[in-house]
Amino acid sequence: MAKKNSKFLMARNTIIGFITVVVILIVGFGSYVSIGLSEGEIVANEDYRVIDNPRPRRAGDPIEVVEFFSYACIHCKTFDPIVDEWAAEQADDVEFKRMPATFSPVWALLSQTFLTFENAEVLEQNHSRMFRAIHDAGRQFLTADMVADYVDGRGISRDEFLRIFESPEVRDAMRKADRDQRSYQIAATPSLVVAGKYVIGMDDGQRRALRIADELIAQERAAEATN
Repeated sequence: MAKKNSKFLMARNTIIGFITVVVILIVGFGSYVSIGLSEGEIVANEDYRVIDNPRPRRAGDPIEVVEFFSYACIHCKTFDPIVDEWAAEQADDVEFKRMPATFSPVWALLSQTFLTFENAEVLEQNHSRMFRAIHDAGRQFLTADMVADYVDGRGISRDEFLRIFESPEVRDAMRKADRDQRSYQIAATPSLVVAGKYVIGMDDGQRRALRIADELIAQERAAEATN
């Protein structure tokens, strides 16, 4: 009986040892892949897309990083605090902006909503709240009146929101957003455009996208320093 127990224990320990080695190998390989993805050199047309006929950036102008987003996009909601933290750490020569995408009538409504917040300087009171309303509370905004009712008293009145929403300034900003979206061939959100030259998607993760942005910003600085 003792021999049988001994053999059983040996077999069990062998199996456990084998499983442990396999787990270590899997974890090690995962770490290797993760490091490779995060630390490897970025490659044009794989990690980012080069824009055809980019607008030239004048020497001394800030390096602009634009996030195309929508309140309707859950990935934009998760990216929002991450990109805010990243933007806060940038040097003075980097300017971060958001540009709303207009892929559908509902997205266009939400785009105009963002631009109204921006024009009225009430983003702080309403930007994150719109994300939470849509994705956490399941609210739908199908008309400007529905948005106006929701934001009434949050730094802006219902009537003031509707007035600015229909203003020439916001209409012009909408046309610019649509024009830039088409010019950069933005097909998904969130997407980043760096220096008006490069488009970065999120296929390999949001934090990697920001690391790619850092690399491209560094390239822009280096190029300007040699001119």
